[in-house]
Amino acid sequence: MSAMQRYLPVFHDVLGASVLVVGAGAVGTRKIESLLAGGARVTVVAKEFSPAVLERAARGDLTAVRGTFHPDQMEEAELVFVATPDRALNHRVSAEARRRRIPVNVADSPGDCTFILPAVVRGEGFTAAISTGGRHPWAAKALREFLEDHRVEISVRMERGRRRKRIAARPGKVYIVGAGPGDPDLLTVRALGLLRSADAVIHDYLVPAEILSLAPAKAPRICFARRGGTAGHGAVLKQNAIHEAMVRLAREGKSVVRLKSGDPLVFGRGGEEAEHLSREGIPFEIVPGITAAMGCAAAAVLPLTHRERSSSVTFVAGHETDEKGKSAVDWSLLPKDGTLAVYMGVGRVAAIAEELAGAGFSPDTPFAIVENGSRPEQRILRGTLSDLPRIAVESGVRSPAILFVGRSAALPHFISSQEDPGEPAAQSI
Repeated sequence: MSAMQRYLPVFHDVLGASVLVVGAGAVGTRKIESLLAGGARVTVVAKEFSPAVLERAARGDLTAVRGTFHPDQMEEAELVFVATPDRALNHRVSAEARRRRIPVNVADSPGDCTFILPAVVRGEGFTAAISTGGRHPWAAKALREFLEDHRVEISVRMERGRRRKRIAARPGKVYIVGAGPGDPDLLTVRALGLLRSADAVIHDYLVPAEILSLAPAKAPRICFARRGGTAGHGAVLKQNAIHEAMVRLAREGKSVVRLKSGDPLVFGRGGEEAEHLSREGIPFEIVPGITAAMGCAAAAVLPLTHRERSSSVTFVAGHETDEKGKSAVDWSLLPKDGTLAVYMGVGRVAAIAEELAGAGFSPDTPFAIVENGSRPEQRILRGTLSDLPRIAVESGVRSPAILFVGRSAALPHFISSQEDPGEPAAQSI
């Protein structure tokens, strides 16, 4: 019989279980955190406690007993974990647990264990456990790393398998997903997994091809441009057509990713689309993304809030729809000591500068325009409000771009001094 044949792989439900842990060093602390994450009721016995365990005890997450182990402490235990540097004590605790027929695990001592803890990899919809009985830790580590590297792919394959089992008449689901500011690396793990398993993608024209390429090749891409311009990725649709396409594809049983640049709920019409799907009885989920202002600010090292420069941040639409006509923004109500992030304002920067001046903003107020934020072609323009119209015209700035106004828009010296001299400097005017 091989060493591993002695062990029956079992996933033990610890939710609400009473668990005794003897030892609160580094190893014991890791086991305690795993048990608490699973919902166990943990009692810890130790002469000394790690800071993390003491903090948990202070919050009431566990019971800490300072002192030496006594058999009576096992009275209500359903599981026992031992992790002390005293081998004799570890053996004594193990023997007592065995006598009481309580499953016991002793760190670094397989002979004292009635169960062992495998390496665990968790993904969306699955948990994998790996063990070599402590004989080949390198092999267990290699297997764990392989699964971690492929967890998204495994989840995607599982999702595809579930989708194949759906009843044809059952509607699919629409995922209203934020694609972030443009860099594929800034997609959330959830967004990436959904995109890789999508049956169809309906996307904004600002979503770059690098992100669209992550969807399966057979999944149709349907492009949406609000103002009817050509996007280069496919057919152009109006908003009502987007509504119709989402409903139609979902009723065909498809998993539809409605992919939006930035975040769906920040100037992304995600609310309108969620309302329509709800009225039509279509299941949906909103998956947030890094909104353009936050992504561009990070790419430009522009703190939206700063203890010395800005105590607030305001997101504003610089362009309204044809249906709304005149801007609904009351510029006079905007805080002048905060950071103002203006979306969709590149085409009317002169009017915005005039409106801000009329609202009491100083002509010396710094601004920054971040064009194609987070992407290789990123460009940063800086100046003051008095020069904003001229700089925008001379630079030929184009959408997508975010206009930032406020003291934080002037990149602080202590930050700019940290620039890597090997990296190309941001373009400033």
